[in-house]
Amino acid sequence: MVNNFNIFKALVLLIFGINNIFSQSAEEILKIAQENSLILTDSYYKFKIESKVDNPMLPITGEIFTRGEKYFIDTKYIDQIYDGENIITIVHENQEIIIGNSDIPLFNLTPHQLLNFFIEDHKLDKISNSNKYIIKAISEDDGIIYFISINSSNYSIEKIEMRDSSSMQVINTFLTLTYDYNLSVPLSLFKFDINKYENYTIVK
Repeated sequence: MVNNFNIFKALVLLIFGINNIFSQSAEEILKIAQENSLILTDSYYKFKIESKVDNPMLPITGEIFTRGEKYFIDTKYIDQIYDGENIITIVHENQEIIIGNSDIPLFNLTPHQLLNFFIEDHKLDKISNSNKYIIKAISEDDGIIYFISINSSNYSIEKIEMRDSSSMQVINTFLTLTYDYNLSVPLSLFKFDINKYENYTIVK
């Protein structure tokens, strides 16, 4: 009798758990992913951005280190640091350092920034509930549709496809190659050191 009751209880919990997963809206999934990206301790992403159209900067591979809202983005062409107050963008080709406040990021690649872009400015629709969530994000202004793949177990971004809304042709793809968290990321990564960039011009 006890065994039967335990089995029944497990089935009820399973059914409610499944219902909860399927009842989540596209916006709720992205908000959970966004919040998760800020509370995880010392996370690391290796990413790749590819393009199906001519773009001199793509394909590009880079790394993102985060601690809460602070982050460091490292790529071949552009690096960016957010130290909690200012965003410092280092453009290697022009040897320029652009210092701005946190309201004006020039390089929106952290998970929080990417997800905020979709939550604030797009119509969202969930189209898959399997081992990953697929969210369709539509912007009526520019004729672009995005397909966002979110891992259903840890809510990390796996892939973002940017497509032309009329032809459905893929334009750009953002792909997470490696993702990890609870690491020991040195605090020095989130501090800007002008001595590393002797010949660079500072722009404010």
